[in-house]
Formats: sequence, C-alpha cells, structure tokens
Amino acid sequence: MQHAVRMNALAGSIESPLLVTRLPNIRYLTGFSGSSAYLLAVPGGGGTFLTDGRYGEAAEPLVGALDGVDLMVSTGPLWEAMARMLEGLDTLALEEAGVTWEFVRTLRTKTGIDPTPTSGAVESLRRIKDPAEVEALTAAARAGDRAFSALPRLIEEAPVENDLGWALTSEMRRHGGDPADWDPIVAIGAGASIPHYHSADVPIETGMLLLDYGCIVEGYHSDMSRTVWLGPEPDPELSRVYRAVAESQQAGIDAVAPGVACGAVDEAVREVLRGYGYEDQFLHSTGHGVGLEIHEEPWVRRGNDDLLQVGNVVTVEPGVYLAGKGGVRIEDMVLVTEDGPVMLTESSREMMPA
Repeated sequence: MQHAVRMNALAGSIESPLLVTRLPNIRYLTGFSGSSAYLLAVPGGGGTFLTDGRYGEAAEPLVGALDGVDLMVSTGPLWEAMARMLEGLDTLALEEAGVTWEFVRTLRTKTGIDPTPTSGAVESLRRIKDPAEVEALTAAARAGDRAFSALPRLIEEAPVENDLGWALTSEMRRHGGDPADWDPIVAIGAGASIPHYHSADVPIETGMLLLDYGCIVEGYHSDMSRTVWLGPEPDPELSRVYRAVAESQQAGIDAVAPGVACGAVDEAVREVLRGYGYEDQFLHSTGHGVGLEIHEEPWVRRGNDDLLQVGNVVTVEPGVYLAGKGGVRIEDMVLVTEDGPVMLTESSREMMPA
C-alpha cells in the first residue's frame, strides 16, 4: 500500500512524464530491489515498469500493487523495449543523476526524444520518512548499538583494525543488520586524524579508537560513529578534543527541529568548536540524511537554507582531527519530530564507557 501512495504522490507532483532511473528511487516507489529497472511515471497516475527477464517474476506482484502501472519485461535488447515504452511521448523528464551521457545520446537516437534533465522529484518525497521507514531505520540503528555494546569482547577476539571491522559487521548481522555497501572505519591512534581512514592490519592497543560503521535493514541504512579511549590514562589533549566534540554534537542535536535551517544546525556545532579553538580542525560538514542511501537529502552543512521537516532523519557528526596525533568523531541518527529530536542510535557517548 505504501508504494502505491508514493507513486500517486509522485504522479501528482510532476508536470511531464518522468523516467526514473536511480535504483534507490525505484525501490522507494515500488519496493523493487533488483539491479535492472526503469520506471516511467505519468502525471496524474499510471506508467510503466521496465526490467529484464531475470526479474520479471519478482517484479510482477510489486507492480501489480501499484495503480495503473504496467509491467514490461524485456528478453531482448534494452533499447527495443525502451523505445516501445516511450512510444508516443513528445516530452520526457529524465533523472540526470542515474544515467550516463552515453545513455542520453542513445535515448535520443533510439526514440527520437530529447529528454529534459531533472533531479529531486523523488528525493523530495524520500526526505520525509513514513512510520515503516522509521521502523526499519530504528532496527538498523539498534543492530549498530548492539555491536557497540559488544565492543570489549570484539576487541579481545579481533585486536586488529581490519579484523575488528569485520567483527562489527558480523555482530550487526547477528542482530538482523545486513552488511552495508561501505567498509567500516576502524582507526586507532594517529589514523583517526584522517576522516575517511582506510583500516589496515594495525594492532589495537592503547590510544583513542575511532569507529564509523553501519548496516542495512529492509534497504534502510544505519550510520554511527563512536570514539573511545583504550587504556588507563587518557591523553590530556585528546580528552579536551573529546569534550569539545561531545558538547558540539549535543548543541547540534538540540538545534534539530522542524523549520530550522540545516545550516543553522551546522552553525550550532561550529560555534562550540570555535569556542574551543578547533573549528579549523573540523574537516567536513555536520551531517546528512539517511535512508535508502547512506548519504541523502537533507544535507546538514554550512550555508544550506533547506528547512528540516517532521519525518527527516539526519546524522549529527562533528569531528576534530589533529594531524599525526588522532581524532574524535561522534555520530548519531536523529529523527525530526514536533516534540523535538529523537535519537535513533542510543549507544553510550562516553569517552570511556562503562
């Protein structure tokens, strides 16, 4: 039912036929999770779903649940089927982010249609999560939380960066989370000064350990970061960095509310870091939306005037990185509600969790 509602919402928002090419958008609208599909949406409702012979049987019940959408299964050349699907159209909007320039040239040649590039029609709908989406996102976040709660055991069993990353992934899988399509970040010591560090065969010993990882439940991602001190006496400078990041993150979370500009949340984070003298060591934006993609709208970054809405799920993830010494990042997923921010990730944010 939810997919039919989404398709109808899209049909009511477009002014010309739209060829949906991005697979996350197709999954959002239809529930289809295969690797080959195109969806023609028509103003007012209806359309055509095109896939190849590998997915015809799987697509049939999904397309059958949509209002007025026909299923076309191609067993021959794609462009023959595409030309049949688009036959009779004079205008066509095309999701530009989901195709190559070669695709556009071939579309013109095979169909005679000069498409109008567009973006955002489906993404604007995806920004606001419905209850089923929030449930899936919460389940993914819980799997990440459970993996973090097992961290002492996992370090004992896998005391090397690369191995600990796989152990976190395995633990999330035990709790219903499928592996994400990106590798966990596990960085001990100086490696944590690189925001997108690539974990290596580095022993996990005394020092600041940065973790950034997530999983997928029913297509929906989780994303969390924690930084913990391993050893008896924390480094004084890194302890100060941790306080700065923790305070800045809380300021960002507190700023999350309907009608607040994404840039204002980013500024709330930066104001705290500025007071500590660490703003120049904050090397990325404050956060991003999370859903069928790990990074999606809305973008919580400097200068973004987009307003948060009830149903948005965003990360708040400030970090401070001291080159050659280490870094701290704390990241949580936050649901925007009328009653204030709701944390979907619930793990301890202490530097030395009990």
